[in-house]
Amino acid sequence: MAANDANEDTHGMDRIEVTEQGRITGHLIRGVTHAQKTFRPSDWPERLAGVITLFVGERRPGYPCALSRLAMPVVDGNVKCLFVSDELRSVCADAFDFAMQFAADNDLPVVLQTAPALAVR
Repeated sequence: MAANDANEDTHGMDRIEVTEQGRITGHLIRGVTHAQKTFRPSDWPERLAGVITLFVGERRPGYPCALSRLAMPVVDGNVKCLFVSDELRSVCADAFDFAMQFAADNDLPVVLQTAPALAVR
């Protein structure tokens, strides 16, 4: 395949369209302690989101657990955070309680807020 052929192939690639579909309510666990220390390890939001996924999978077999919907690692003001959807409380209360207890045990602030509900096409 010639270099030009490769370039032409990429021009026709499908694009993913992300659109806002209303708002969701949830809890933002911030990765800076009340004492203003950055929480470590740096990948804690991804790890905690993974644990939440396992909780839901174990407690609700077959539930279509969209990690990005129930627990989303995000960055807010250069601070790594985990957004935990309020929906998690009804889907798997144990997972929700675990996330909130994790925040309390590690002195991490939790802020109730809304975020855009995104849809990918």
